[in-house]
Amino acid sequence: MTDAISISQAQLRFGETAALDGVSLAIPNGSCFGIVGESGSGKTTLMRAVLGLQKLDRGEIRILGKPLLHGRAALKERAGFIQPIFQDPAASLSPRSRIRTLMDEVGTVLREPLAATHERLHVILNRLGLPPGVVDKYPHEISGGQARRVAIARALLMKPSILIADEPTAGLDVSVQGDLLNLLQDIRRSQHITLVIISHNLAIVRLIAENAAVMRAGKVVEAGEVGSLFGSPQDAYTRELLAAWPSVSAAK
Repeated sequence: MTDAISISQAQLRFGETAALDGVSLAIPNGSCFGIVGESGSGKTTLMRAVLGLQKLDRGEIRILGKPLLHGRAALKERAGFIQPIFQDPAASLSPRSRIRTLMDEVGTVLREPLAATHERLHVILNRLGLPPGVVDKYPHEISGGQARRVAIARALLMKPSILIADEPTAGLDVSVQGDLLNLLQDIRRSQHITLVIISHNLAIVRLIAENAAVMRAGKVVEAGEVGSLFGSPQDAYTRELLAAWPSVSAAK
């Protein structure tokens, strides 16, 4: 089976800093994959490279078996099957537009009748626990938790095969974090989406992901099945990260 995302020897430098230093990863189609590491480890840069927002100096990225291409046309085409949820969801929503306008833009991109877009949106909002009236608000008029769910709704409206979430629970209350993770997992399973979770929080990744990679200073220091990776880590850095977080059940 073709991997959802395949990364081979990805290298990227910002001046003297190696943001990505020979990163190679294979993310299975339909899986939930976690990428963990401290701030500055390169995980968000890797996400931007996978989305085609940052060009590699060397190496290759393949999405669903096809080489990642750059340019406006390639970016537009890629939006149809891979969607991001950025760390600050409100920043990815235009402050000058009501949420309904942002959603209608998706229908335009997909070239489907607005009535069909609205019908799908109603189902998605209901599943995300958002009231229909949220679409009449501006992004600044809703809470952080609602903004996160609106960003997810907009991503799902594109009918993607791959969803990449950067620090999806950042800034949310613990109870809301659990609800959101359960929701993402439920959506992933029911719609057969590949879900990539990028986080510094090992506890979250351990709870939701099946496989994970640990990054440090632009390198993948360890990767594998979550139970083994966090149960008996082989790298000293992974052990240090785990020691800094309380033990969390790996039950899905």
